[in-house]
Amino acid sequence: MKYTATLSPVQVGQAVKSLILLGEKKIVVEETEKDRFVVSTTNETANSKKSCK
Repeated sequence: MKYTATLSPVQVGQAVKSLILLGEKKIVVEETEKDRFVVSTTNETANSKKSCK
């Protein structure tokens, strides 16, 4: 799942809590301007790479 939105600090907290409950492994929060943030996420996990022998 990919989710990107410009949010206030309070909305960032709510979005991160929800994404954690949904099982997201990687959540990135970036500040775009003062008190405005972008939250983005992907389903990438550390175990997704398979080694070939």
